[in-house]
Amino acid sequence: MKSERTITVVGSVNIDLVVEMDALPQAGETVLGKTFRVTPGGKGANQAVAAARLGARTEFVGCVGDDEYGRTARRNLIDQGVGVAGLRTVDDHTGVALIMVDSEGRNMISVAPGANRRASGAGGRAIGAGGYDIVVTQLETPYEPIRGARCVILNPAPAAPVDVDGVDVIIPNEIEAEQLTGCADPADAARALEAMGARRAIITLGADGVWDRELKPAFAVDAIDTVGAGDTFVGGFAAALALGVDDPVRFGQAAAALQCTRPGAQNVPSRAEVEKFLAAPP
Repeated sequence: MKSERTITVVGSVNIDLVVEMDALPQAGETVLGKTFRVTPGGKGANQAVAAARLGARTEFVGCVGDDEYGRTARRNLIDQGVGVAGLRTVDDHTGVALIMVDSEGRNMISVAPGANRRASGAGGRAIGAGGYDIVVTQLETPYEPIRGARCVILNPAPAAPVDVDGVDVIIPNEIEAEQLTGCADPADAARALEAMGARRAIITLGADGVWDRELKPAFAVDAIDTVGAGDTFVGGFAAALALGVDDPVRFGQAAAALQCTRPGAQNVPSRAEVEKFLAAPP
């Protein structure tokens, strides 16, 4: 059953070109890969798919190019149950991410934004009318402050100076939090982000868990691919808010933990799988 509250994700759409290898290369080094795959991605699209897969009614606002990658990305969002009335086609190439993943699930990523650069204004026009429930956005597209929503969630990735006044929940990872605040300690960084105007700061710490006014340890799983784990947490957290789940942070953590056991940024578990996992974690 879908939630009554709607999540509107304003953000990026990419196609991911992924190479798996034993070890990530150093600068100037060539490393032979083991496998190659092409999968849908982009932080915005990843978060929208996560929210939809986890049971929330989800709409998407963004841009793709008039090319085969753009058509593939649009079809994928529709197939995953995401509304695409706000997804525009523009005269540019669809965003592409080049991703390397090593045998321990660690990754290196480079992104050519393409059409995502043209998303400037898309969010402002779509959200400006107000009446939205939960809005999720990131910084892979030009950022505009969002007004008129009951809850605004900002994932400030990649990290860049941004006005967080009016943001209800900001969710950086520990590196982004330090880049934004200069504070290496998650507790200090969270306080600094809240002092900047965000009402609540949640900092993801990878295998160490999540800082949400206290440390919430991660679930122990055998990770094979961490690409998209942060996006799954954000989408899962937003879905939990829309669904009225008692502990949205743990719900998001469980969704991200399960996603790490599967290849691909959008290989997100269902709500039933997350609830089963929470009832009896390994």
